[in-house]
Amino acid sequence: ADSGYIVRIVIERRPHNMEAKTGETVEKAMKPEHYEATEPAIEAEEDTTNTMDTLETAEVCKFYLENKCRFGDECKNMHEGVPVEKMVKQNKSKKKADENKTDKTKKKPPMKMAEDVIKRLQWDPMLPKEYFIIGYLDRFLGVVEENFTTFSWEDLASVDYDVLAIPQHRIQYFKYKTEKVWDKTERLDIMFGSTGSKVGIMEFMEEVDKKIKEERDNRLDDDDFDSDDEESGPSISVQVNTESDIHRISEEERSTHFIAIKISDPEIIENVTKVQKQIIGKEEILQDCCMKKGLLHITLAMVRIEGEEGVEEAKKLMRDLKPELSNILADKSKATIKIENLKSFGQRVVYADVTPAHDETFWKFANLVRTSLDNASDLVKSSNSFDYHSDYVPHLTLAKVSRPVARERRSKYIPTSYYQEFEGLRFGEQGLDNLQLCVIDSSTRYDGFYNTLAGLQFS
Repeated sequence: ADSGYIVRIVIERRPHNMEAKTGETVEKAMKPEHYEATEPAIEAEEDTTNTMDTLETAEVCKFYLENKCRFGDECKNMHEGVPVEKMVKQNKSKKKADENKTDKTKKKPPMKMAEDVIKRLQWDPMLPKEYFIIGYLDRFLGVVEENFTTFSWEDLASVDYDVLAIPQHRIQYFKYKTEKVWDKTERLDIMFGSTGSKVGIMEFMEEVDKKIKEERDNRLDDDDFDSDDEESGPSISVQVNTESDIHRISEEERSTHFIAIKISDPEIIENVTKVQKQIIGKEEILQDCCMKKGLLHITLAMVRIEGEEGVEEAKKLMRDLKPELSNILADKSKATIKIENLKSFGQRVVYADVTPAHDETFWKFANLVRTSLDNASDLVKSSNSFDYHSDYVPHLTLAKVSRPVARERRSKYIPTSYYQEFEGLRFGEQGLDNLQLCVIDSSTRYDGFYNTLAGLQFS
């Protein structure tokens, strides 16, 4: 039985060049060590033969080159080379990486600093600095906006404690009226164009002025215009004309500034607030029509100032007024005015009467201001649309219905019943201790009052 098993193995695995010699037994011819030695050789020979056959018959898979072969590693054809789409993707990736590398290494152009903007506003006569606003970082309030002319740009160590002065690194942005012209965080620079702005500052200012004019004209009613409505600013007219033939004030005649006495007496401010709360309690929407306590004033004259030369002339006019006004106000007992009683202009403007403690003193004070304006050049002229001597009534405005509110509530009137209980109220006394040349603008200065070109204080 064992002999038969050995014979079968020898027949199946015997090499071609090996034959049993005569007289030798099968066992001798096929020793185990001989079998083990010959078997690897046979397998190596078979593998080499199969590999050669495969190389001779296999081709490069054309579907692989088109990136469409669905057999993957099991494909019988060769997967050599780089598929078309992969090559494109690799080229794109390489190109993108090169672009990103270039962008990272490319240095941004240097931006002009806040100091450069300040100097240009100070020395460029083409830029009306009274219309520029600074947004600066307050340590307690966050970003606060103030008019450029409010600040002192002297050395911080030399200014007084009551002067508004800030370190320049706190400046976040500059605005021309309502639009930014320089912003540190946004790298915006229209003033110089250092960050690539294609719009010059003069062109930009014209666009802003045009935009504001269009918005203002859109707010005007064809049949409802009176001379005291200047950008929700000061009120000086003695009546509201409701006739249908009211003429519209042209842009060339519109007031840009006004001269007024700022209300600073705490008792007057408190009583004004009390009346306004009563009106708002009747109709909440009228809150937007009430004069803010920081803006309370008595208007003496409306003014139109042309250009930087006009601004400088107006400032000089105010300085020249001080000596004469100080003489008029020498007697402090006569240099006061009483604020009392509530009235209205056509039920649209609610105001309190101004009664001088001494008529002659007050009217000398007011007339001197008017006369100085009449004697000024065409760059600084009075824009009052009434006879100052016969029509002017000094008053303190508490509330005035604006056109947007009038449209929304479908009425431009404030009913007398809203404030009737305060009609005989005595608000308090205000000294004639200041005179302000104010800018008609939506922004205010640090104390909540209008931005001013000049201010006089009488001790």
